[in-house]
Amino acid sequence: MKAIARIFYTLILASLVSPAWSQTSKIVSGSTSFSVKFILGTCEGTFDAPKGTAVFDEKNPQTTSFDLTVAAASFKTNNNSRDKDMKSEKYFFVEKYPEIHFKSTKVEKQNGAYQATGKLSIRDVTKTVTLPFEAKKNADGTYALSSTFQVNRIDYNVGEKDWKLKDVVTVTLKAIVK
Repeated sequence: MKAIARIFYTLILASLVSPAWSQTSKIVSGSTSFSVKFILGTCEGTFDAPKGTAVFDEKNPQTTSFDLTVAAASFKTNNNSRDKDMKSEKYFFVEKYPEIHFKSTKVEKQNGAYQATGKLSIRDVTKTVTLPFEAKKNADGTYALSSTFQVNRIDYNVGEKDWKLKDVVTVTLKAIVK
C-alpha cells in the first residue's frame, strides 16, 4: 500500500513541476509574409497568421516542438486576378489542400541560434526541412518567435517551371505564443 501511495504522490508532484519547465502554448497572434521575384520585380504578399501549438523551453530546446498551420486560401497580394489564380488547382489548389502544415520532429540550439527540423506539407507534398528561428521572451511572459526561410515552390507542386517567375520563395513567419 505504501508503494502505491508513493507512486501516486510522485505522479502528482511530476504533474505539478513539469509545466514549469515547458508548456504547450497557443499562438495568439502573428503574421506570415512571402516574397518571390518575377520578370517585373518582386511579388510580395501575405497569408493569415500561423495557428497551432508550441512547446517552448529556452533552457531545454530538445523538449521544444511546433505544430503549425497556415490557411492556404488566405493568400493575398492585393491583385485579385493573381490571388484567384494562385488559389486555383494550378498553384495551391486550396479547395483540395486548405492548409500548409509544419510539424517539428527535432529542435536544437547551435551557436546561439535555434533550428527546428520537421515535416513541411504544401499541397500533396511533404518534405523534411530545417527552419532557423529566433525566440525572444516578452515582458508579459509570452514569446515572440520568428523564422525566415526559403522554399522551392516547384518541389511542392506550386505551379510549374516558368521563366517569368522564380522557383525560390522567401517566407517569414512570426508568432506570439502564450
